Amino acid sequence: MTQEEIWINHVKNVKVEDIIDQYNRPAIFQSELVALMHNEIPKGSKIIEIGSELGVVSLLLSDQFETTLLDLNPLAIALTQKAHQALNKQADFMVADMFQMPIRDKHFDAVFNAGVIEHFNQEERTRALIEYKRILKDDGVMIIAFPNHYSLPYRLAYQIRTFLKKWPYPNEFKLYDLRQEIEASGLILERRTTLSKKSLMNWLSFVPPLKWIFQGIDKFYDFEGYLTVLMIRKKM
Repeated sequence: MTQEEIWINHVKNVKVEDIIDQYNRPAIFQSELVALMHNEIPKGSKIIEIGSELGVVSLLLSDQFETTLLDLNPLAIALTQKAHQALNKQADFMVADMFQMPIRDKHFDAVFNAGVIEHFNQEERTRALIEYKRILKDDGVMIIAFPNHYSLPYRLAYQIRTFLKKWPYPNEFKLYDLRQEIEASGLILERRTTLSKKSLMNWLSFVPPLKWIFQGIDKFYDFEGYLTVLMIRKKM
């Protein structure tokens, strides 16, 4: 299946109530990412989540910002729009290709996504960042988050599940800080950080003995968290 087909299958059985439940009980990485964004982005800013799918992070952010959600899958946008309405949350919604967005230049104070960029090759990642840069204000911030394959527990869980054909998402590339793509896009990497250490070992829950082993190793090695987050800005 193509990446687009995989994402369509991922949401075709999702109900609005499922999104509301995720909003009420967000994943650890979602809560920590929202906290980071609240600290980094001024209240009232115009922000866009590119590749929003179900839009849980944007739902958690929506009271603080003027939010737009963009995704190529019209079903995903329809579902998150209904969830926003049910929760009395305000946002704008767009069905569009992230490589060619129908948005004017320098429109947003912040551009972000999580769990998107790792599914594309280097040339595609560079193209995406260039397009993100185009719609970002000169003094704005780009926040790009993706699973941390440099944290061995996650990497191992991913490889095992992929081998067993139990991975429900498109394949992921092993990324560290996108330094080459950022430089090629005329951007600056301000900093790299990792979040959601508390959820890291949960990825190994399907093999409890392996999870226990890595929990023991972690006491001495101190693995990085599950989610890599990059803070990126334009060159001034």
